[in-house]
Amino acid sequence: PRLTSHELATMTSVERQVGHSAIAAPHRRLQQIMATLLPRPCVAEAGQSITQLEGESIARLSAVKTVLLKVGQRGVPLGSPEEMAKLFTAKGLDPIVVEDISEIPADAEVIVTTGTPINADVLAKAPKAKLIAVAFTGIDHIDLSACKAHGAKVVHVPGYSTDATAELAVGLVISHLRRLRHCHQNIKDGVWGLGTPKQEDLRSKTVGIIGLGKIGIRLAELFHAFKVKGLVGYSLNQDPEFSALGGVYVDSLASVFLDSDIICVCVPLTDLSKGMVSEKLLELMRPDGVLVNISRGEVVDEVALAKLLAQRRFRAALDVFSNEPLPAESPLRQVPDEQLLMTPHIGYQSEGSLAVRLEVTIKNILAYLAGHAINKVV
Repeated sequence: PRLTSHELATMTSVERQVGHSAIAAPHRRLQQIMATLLPRPCVAEAGQSITQLEGESIARLSAVKTVLLKVGQRGVPLGSPEEMAKLFTAKGLDPIVVEDISEIPADAEVIVTTGTPINADVLAKAPKAKLIAVAFTGIDHIDLSACKAHGAKVVHVPGYSTDATAELAVGLVISHLRRLRHCHQNIKDGVWGLGTPKQEDLRSKTVGIIGLGKIGIRLAELFHAFKVKGLVGYSLNQDPEFSALGGVYVDSLASVFLDSDIICVCVPLTDLSKGMVSEKLLELMRPDGVLVNISRGEVVDEVALAKLLAQRRFRAALDVFSNEPLPAESPLRQVPDEQLLMTPHIGYQSEGSLAVRLEVTIKNILAYLAGHAINKVV
């Protein structure tokens, strides 16, 4: 009878070798397993670890049913259904693309999600699911308590888009300071010379960063390279690397808003961070200030933000929104173009970032199957 991936992952080394010596070198052991039991051997690719090879062999032995969830429009898929079927099958997995929760097969052992929320209702459709592989860094759409109660581990892809997201933030800031959209329209309208809008230097600005995790630190590095006037930071965890870049930590969010010309929001969405950038804080923004949100939309009071931007109190750039795609009735759509620059959550979508995300997602699954889960959340 076919063994489940859990049974295979918990076998002793002797049992896994099917009678071969338990003291053989790891590569030799895997070769023996594959040669004895697999219809075709796994061939190690460049950079592939023993854990990955072991996970791949287990996947082939047990034909692990792997659900690729794509429900709703949040998050860019790992690839086309055809590409994913080919790639996951090549790793010994049994993939199925699901576009409706009701279609989740009851024998699914692994669920892969990008932006599709995972909650108790989803897990109830897959009673055998033991791994939730989140192809994102953020896990605010995953009910961790429900996963834990279900007995499922949760893994994610940390840091895959750090550079891309930080670079977008800098680009959004420069676009505002140099008023690139206005300049572009001037060219189209035949306006030159005296019609050029006001141009501002980044070097003359003090930059405030809320949240000094990986993205926040990378932002600090980039702004430091531009030789900005100053760096101000607010974070629950104070990374000394920020101080080494000349950054100064402050004790309150109000201090960031009072002392900064440019404010970048980089915190993950949690119960503590939800709504943390309130209307009262937004009212402290300087008239020529720029607020950039590359974290999650719910971190900022969007209604208050739209109101103050419509009053031309300051400028903002948003790559994230509390509801994605942005609803047609959102007040943000009514804000004048010169006050607000919006992008459709593209911070993580560079080609390089997406390639890393796919690679790490597969590694996470294979490592779990080999009994050595990595990038665990729970």
